[in-house]
Amino acid sequence: MGWGKCNAGPRAVPGAAAAPAAEGRAGTWAAHKGTAKREDRAGGGGSMSAADPNPAAGAVPDSDPHPGRAAVASAYQRFEPRAYLRNNYAPPRGDLSSPDGVGPWKLSCLAQTFATGEVSGHTLIDIGSGPTIYQLLSACTHFEDITMTDFLEVNRRELGLWLREEPGAFDWSMYSQHVCLIEGKGEPWQERERQLRARVKRVLHIDVHQPQPLGAGSLAPLPADALVSAFCLEAVSPDLASFQRALDHITTLLRPGGHLLLIGALEESWYLAGEARLVVVPMCKEKVVEALVRSGYEVRDLRTYVMPACLQTGVDDVKGIFFAWAQKKVGV
Repeated sequence: MGWGKCNAGPRAVPGAAAAPAAEGRAGTWAAHKGTAKREDRAGGGGSMSAADPNPAAGAVPDSDPHPGRAAVASAYQRFEPRAYLRNNYAPPRGDLSSPDGVGPWKLSCLAQTFATGEVSGHTLIDIGSGPTIYQLLSACTHFEDITMTDFLEVNRRELGLWLREEPGAFDWSMYSQHVCLIEGKGEPWQERERQLRARVKRVLHIDVHQPQPLGAGSLAPLPADALVSAFCLEAVSPDLASFQRALDHITTLLRPGGHLLLIGALEESWYLAGEARLVVVPMCKEKVVEALVRSGYEVRDLRTYVMPACLQTGVDDVKGIFFAWAQKKVGV
């Protein structure tokens, strides 16, 4: 998923038509009974199915044995994807002109890691994509089959607008241009976007709190060669134990020796997304490393970013961001 924790004021989302407030959550959440196998498919060239017809998508589960998860799920019914995008991917946090900005830092971490050539293969799964695609702009040159995932129908619908190049889709061109610039290959940004659309083969329902996050019989090729997950696990887990279990669950989707690129918030306990105020489990870099090791990873790289005062806009209490590159140990 993306990162919806900043208020950019009343400015419009670049390239996006006005949209009514949508209920939901920019991440994965506890599955409503009967929805685990549902999916929206994206074939070659980004062609996708119509919006998910099931009105229960994103609904709070009837019975969740973990009351904390149920409470968080309920709060997320007020989440607004367009507010999420406006707050984080339009200025000030979406300003890519400053090399010290949060956007360039995230894109550089991803680009530099993929440039090593070690994180490559055939299949990649993006865990909790939310309504964002920036996290895959460098990845798509290294993987031919990409699966995007989210629990909420509203986020899968938002992804579909961009994948199908429909009117009103969020404009990610500045991110695409920046990635092509820092990678230094001279590739037109339009070609990068075309390649990403072509390589996203499917957009699936996911629930990271279930032992089988993609459900039984998923069409995603498993196990995957790599996983990417941005601002998801800590934002859908009411406590550290839930975060650890969710990490364990998604690790089952990854082959031994495969790679996980994990991005998340540091020392954050809440954030706003439209009218919703959401609770986050506070993480520090030591907790991130400990959780990865417990889930059977070798931590290859860990970087942190301190949120500057100019980007602390009063819609969250985030102190920074972490980027982790971890490799699943053989035998795990």
